[in-house]
Amino acid sequence: DVLLLSSDRTRVHLGRRKVEPQPDWWFVGGRSRPGDTTTAAASRNVKREVGLDIEESRFEVVGNYSMVWNYRVQPPTTNGTADLSTIHAVTLTSDEEELVSDITFDVDEYSESKWWDINIIVENEGERYHPLLVNSLKSLRAKDALLLLERAIDDNENDINAVAEKAISFIKCVKEAKVNELSVKVVFDSVNLKYIPQEVEKEEELSLKRLKATEIKNFNTS
Repeated sequence: DVLLLSSDRTRVHLGRRKVEPQPDWWFVGGRSRPGDTTTAAASRNVKREVGLDIEESRFEVVGNYSMVWNYRVQPPTTNGTADLSTIHAVTLTSDEEELVSDITFDVDEYSESKWWDINIIVENEGERYHPLLVNSLKSLRAKDALLLLERAIDDNENDINAVAEKAISFIKCVKEAKVNELSVKVVFDSVNLKYIPQEVEKEEELSLKRLKATEIKNFNTS
């Protein structure tokens, strides 16, 4: 799966899926084939989804996740599915941004697609966005903060204050991206369009007929 980033890395282009296992805003992506590297799969899937031919070297790994879903599109739908996903990010050029903005995603799989301000998703996560999507964007922020810290060290090795400022920012981003639980379980309320922790779902006894359950494990080391 891939985070398609704007050239300034402040926005991400997502598709709103209308099929299981994730009928909501999600990454661009798809399956790997036997023998694929994760970047080869990412490059091929981006070309299939949005028509961009992007070199493997431009894809950066953001994190690795294990997901167990209650439902799937293939019958029997209630058998669910399990996925191991390497989330990548790729920064588009301004020309590629325009091309993606004009593309219509597969109408059999997506109802719409659009650019999102990353801050809106990360800072107003609440119950609206899938926790894996939120965490991957937080992890991306941590990667960017590390890059800024490395540049500060290279450019201002004698300026302790400048390096300290970037180091503090990096540590804050890592703490925000850190998942305290071994696994996170949510159900998707497709009527009210929100994700509910499973513990809350049990307490409120919400009907599973309209809820889609997901278990996510984050194997990030940051």
